[in-house]
Amino acid sequence: MIDFRYHLVSLVSVFLALAVGIVLGAGPLKEPIGESLQSQVDALRSDRDDLRAKLDAAGGNIDKQNDFITSAAPELIGDTLKDQEVGIIAAPDADAEQVEEVSNRIKEAGASIGGDVAFVDNTLNLEDSADFLSTLRDIVPNLPEDDSTAIRAALVIALTGKASMLEDEKDREDAEKNSTKLYDAFIDSGRLRTDTDHKTTQLFAVIDDENSTLAEETKPSPEATDDKATRTLVTDFINTLTSESKSVVVAGDAGSAQNGLVNVLRTEKSRASTVDGLGLGAGPVITVRALAAGENGSHGHYGFSDDAEEIMPNKTDEGDEK
Repeated sequence: MIDFRYHLVSLVSVFLALAVGIVLGAGPLKEPIGESLQSQVDALRSDRDDLRAKLDAAGGNIDKQNDFITSAAPELIGDTLKDQEVGIIAAPDADAEQVEEVSNRIKEAGASIGGDVAFVDNTLNLEDSADFLSTLRDIVPNLPEDDSTAIRAALVIALTGKASMLEDEKDREDAEKNSTKLYDAFIDSGRLRTDTDHKTTQLFAVIDDENSTLAEETKPSPEATDDKATRTLVTDFINTLTSESKSVVVAGDAGSAQNGLVNVLRTEKSRASTVDGLGLGAGPVITVRALAAGENGSHGHYGFSDDAEEIMPNKTDEGDEK
């Protein structure tokens, strides 16, 4: 049985160890420990200051580039879209000011707005779509058999007046003649919002939501494969629209470039051009330049994020020097 003397010895040992620690900490080891901690603190402060300086420099460069592009807008976009018509497609919660800024820059480039529509949450979804699909197939009986593909094809035909995705030439001609009826079907069913009359175009600016997760919130289409697992109804629509148009530019802010529609399209190497500069004065200017470049067969990914190929297309890409 352990007696009181054992406990007493243990307590004395503990207090003795504490005393030795205090003496050493306040004496011989005080200087080395203090110097080591201070050195680490100084190194961390230095790293923090370096990172802050680099961040400030990077932000300053972007601000300067943005200011330059904005101030040079008349020279950069003047008549690049002369006599063209451009369709505007806005995501469900796209920033109204960003949509307006892009529209104004398009007009400054000599183009007119051929149509201005906005997606809603169920624009392309199959949920509660039986009656809607029946209406679409009454208008164009030979839409693709897959329901998801049929809705996407119908919307592309409505916006572009082109139906090359249909195999039979007679079916294509009939579908193209009924593009207005398809358009009206989307409006009447509440699957599109617009205050403009129907007009087909071959150039499109798609404005993504601010900090969008649009491409992540819609279910993948049936034909999505394992190597294209990120493909969704929206990105499939953009790719189909690109195949029926001369130029499609998807523009968004920095959030869209990180986890939104711009990011998904860049990851998939889509033929649709992308711009990540909305929210900056340069964004709408770059969008116009990208539209003009696409019309001349040049597609790319532009803006200020790390995965952008360049800030904006050069004159040769737009055909100005051809």
